[in-house]
Amino acid sequence: MSAIDLLCEIIALKAKASAALYKHQPDFEALLREGFVQECGVGRSTVCFQCDDAHDAEIIHDGDKYGYYCPELGFVAVERDEITSLQPNMPRIVSGLADAFGCRRRKSTPLQGMTWRIGTVPSEGGDITLYFHPCLSDEQDALELSAALSREVKTAFRVILTAAGTLPLPYAKTALLTDVVELPADRSEFSVLADPHDIAGAPRRNPGGAPNRFQDLLVQILQSRVNDCIALKGRNAEAKAAREQFCHLYPNAKPPSLSSVQDYVTKFRSSQ
Repeated sequence: MSAIDLLCEIIALKAKASAALYKHQPDFEALLREGFVQECGVGRSTVCFQCDDAHDAEIIHDGDKYGYYCPELGFVAVERDEITSLQPNMPRIVSGLADAFGCRRRKSTPLQGMTWRIGTVPSEGGDITLYFHPCLSDEQDALELSAALSREVKTAFRVILTAAGTLPLPYAKTALLTDVVELPADRSEFSVLADPHDIAGAPRRNPGGAPNRFQDLLVQILQSRVNDCIALKGRNAEAKAAREQFCHLYPNAKPPSLSSVQDYVTKFRSSQ
């Protein structure tokens, strides 16, 4: 499980989680260190697996010890880190996304409930406003989101990012966070995989001028993958693999967005 997958799993719970469930994941400590998740005290209950009949038990504080009461074993002491709760640090996450996309009109507090405005990015057809809502899987999620957006000034394009679920909406495009950003090796800041213009279907200015600086390097990578018989059939899968190879070969260079690599894959294959 990657760092962004782990973060999305914790966000999608929409509730406090037990740190003990995640502390053995390779990227957990990095998410905690960089502030994407945060500890929030001791949980109210745990599950007793010490007796023959596993059961829920309320956490109690007895003197200088934490534990719970088991009808069979009596007081069972537990270490504090075994019952520590955690939650996603949404202001940190939303701020990090706004930085990654270079957003304007940011908002550091939720619009309503769990709906956040990340900010806006310009396009030739008008502003694209990016929002975040933890899940968009059912009617209740859609109703909560709609109620929050009813307070917003409508822009030309809207994109809703979620940790889970991309229920189609008549007034916005939806996308999974894992398809749009990643957390690179240091896990400190988001790196963009997909351009909001492509997600929203918004027009963009053709800058003209010199060829894209990634063109020669990506063509070499794509050709080498064909020569080595490791090119993947699906365009999106091949683009993701080629981008990962770019990051491996040029670790000090800022990588192209996934949508850019997808375009190169299309052009490369059409020229073969």
